[in-house]
Amino acid sequence: FGVVLTIVPDFSEHLSIKNKGLFFMVFMFASIAIRVFAGKASDRFGRIPVLRIALVLMIISLVIIGFSRSVTVLLIASALFGFANGMNTPTIFAWTIDLSDDRFRGRAIATMYISLEIGIGVGALVSGWIYDNDAANFKYAFWASAFSSFLALCYLIWKTGNPTKSRNYSIGQSA
Repeated sequence: FGVVLTIVPDFSEHLSIKNKGLFFMVFMFASIAIRVFAGKASDRFGRIPVLRIALVLMIISLVIIGFSRSVTVLLIASALFGFANGMNTPTIFAWTIDLSDDRFRGRAIATMYISLEIGIGVGALVSGWIYDNDAANFKYAFWASAFSSFLALCYLIWKTGNPTKSRNYSIGQSA
């Protein structure tokens, strides 16, 4: 998310989009729209499958943003990124609650939340370094974020195994 917050305004300007908030408006509507369905899917099918789908959508959206040369393509990618974020966020919160001891649920949520914030900050910092105010580097910033999301997906798959066997296990257990 840090790369999007940091780079998209400049990228929008590069694509001659007058309203730099257009990307974020599409992102927000997509994120809100999917949350209703993602929350129910997460409860019904499990946290891991929903997180996997969300990460795949995130990877695809970031790659498409990197390839974007038109407003239409950028806004399609924005919607995909919104869907990914709208699926990820409530599912991560629910999974954290599932895995936490009742006595320490507040600490678990706080730790998870600050970890997400650190990730946003690191993403913003690294993407700023990659972009370095050179329009030729936009794609590399987004693709680096896509690669980071790909690594997250690989880690999730590696640590959780086959999520269809069981829906109630922690990341430290195999299915």
